[in-house]
Amino acid sequence: MSSLTHISKRGLKKFRQQTDPLADAVISKYFPSNKVGLQQELALIVNNESELLNSADLTLVALYTDIWSKSDKLSESDLKLGQQFFNKHASDIMLLLGMLSLPYCYAAANGAEVLVRSKRILEEPEKRLLETAEFVFNVCSRNAFSAKGRALSDILKIRLMHAAARWYALHTTEWNASELGQPVNQEDMAGTNLSFSLIVIRGLKKLGKSVSVEEAFGYINYWNLIGDLLGVNQALLPKSNREAYILERNIREGQFRQSESGLRLTKSLLRYFETATLDTPLKGRSKTLVAYLLGDRVSGLLGLQNSLDEKVLFQPYKYFFKIQNTINLRNDSYAAALKQFREVQKSVI
Repeated sequence: MSSLTHISKRGLKKFRQQTDPLADAVISKYFPSNKVGLQQELALIVNNESELLNSADLTLVALYTDIWSKSDKLSESDLKLGQQFFNKHASDIMLLLGMLSLPYCYAAANGAEVLVRSKRILEEPEKRLLETAEFVFNVCSRNAFSAKGRALSDILKIRLMHAAARWYALHTTEWNASELGQPVNQEDMAGTNLSFSLIVIRGLKKLGKSVSVEEAFGYINYWNLIGDLLGVNQALLPKSNREAYILERNIREGQFRQSESGLRLTKSLLRYFETATLDTPLKGRSKTLVAYLLGDRVSGLLGLQNSLDEKVLFQPYKYFFKIQNTINLRNDSYAAALKQFREVQKSVI
């Protein structure tokens, strides 16, 4: 039996019925009648983490303990590799998260269904993007996992947010788990985790960046560490570049198809991009860039096929990406990316 049988298309099926029991237990205790109580408990995490361990809520203590105990075993050298890579490519990574990683996830039809039913991402795509960006900054900064960092508390909140999305899908909509899998299931979480690592690396290469084999796995492994803390089954965290490729391919071939949910999410996202890029060189070209980054097959599933004229007109942009990389025209440091993010954040809030 192949050591990768568990991530074959057949092997992945069982993960569609698996979620995050620790986070689900917390949400089941507080929803729907005591959401305020959960918010009060979570405030302890920000203000005084030690107080949480004295909480009478054993479900929240169990989730907290799972995250913090795993974080104690993180390798400093592995963390450093991932953080250095992010710092080196921060600006482009943040661009790719919105214009590649997010629409890439929309092509997973069953997973997209959860997002549509939550409605918020359709109505406020800019806030969803900013929240994702802030999370990535908080878990990828050099001090992310230090006592002053925000990685662990943010990861706890993300696990609860995913569990809340599951609760809403199961309790307020007609969710068919046998057909769709559980909402925000393990396979979907593994695919999302790869969209932050492997898919970003592919995007960097399309932007003309040079990424070595060692750098690629260093960043994939960094997101493995984050994925483990986020409750992703360790069997779905790739142990090599090859395994990451196989896992992504099998998830894509098993889950990607055209869907009404994926089309709606993509249209909403592109409407935001068209507004956000009005004063930039990408004005009127955001759709073409997203389609270029996704590639013909995935962009076709999202209704983004570029015409021949659009492809021809986009050629100078492709060369520009490569030229700016060669002459180091772009300030791609963490500090520059964070400054730009804060400016956008202020304009939205």
